This record gives sequence, C-alpha cells and structure tokens, in this order.
Amino acid sequence: MKLSEMSKKQEHQQKKDITEAYEEMKNCSSDELRQRLMKEIQQQKSRGVFDYDGLLNSIEKIKQYLPKETYENMLRIIESLK
Repeated sequence: MKLSEMSKKQEHQQKKDITEAYEEMKNCSSDELRQRLMKEIQQQKSRGVFDYDGLLNSIEKIKQYLPKETYENMLRIIESLK
C-alpha cells in the first residue's frame, strides 16, 4: 500500500469516527454533553494527557462559527475544568 493510500484511508476513518460521534451526541441535552466532557477530561487527566491549551486553541479556531454566548459558555466550562 502506498503512503498516499494509507493517508486517504486514515482520513476516511477519521471522518467516519467524527460522523459516528456526532450521531451519538446530537440528541444529548446540554447536561449530558457537559457530563461527557467532564468524564473525558477526568480520564485524560488520570492518564496524564489532558491538554488545556490544545482544547482552548480548538475552541478559538471555531469561535467564528459559534454564537457569542456559546463561545463564552464554552470558555467558562473549560476554565472550571482546568
């Protein structure tokens, strides 16, 4: 298998994973989503892989697509989990 084919296969798998995650979470309430986020962050912290700055950078990248209130709420949530 060529390197370019491997890259395309990985990209396809990532898109599939994102779609599956979206489908799983799209009908969750905000409380359910917050609980999932908190659980994931706790797991990452226990494994020593939590990246606060990376999470903050990700939110900054999508800021322009979010309503101001949602963006500010996300920042408050992340700050509380720091």
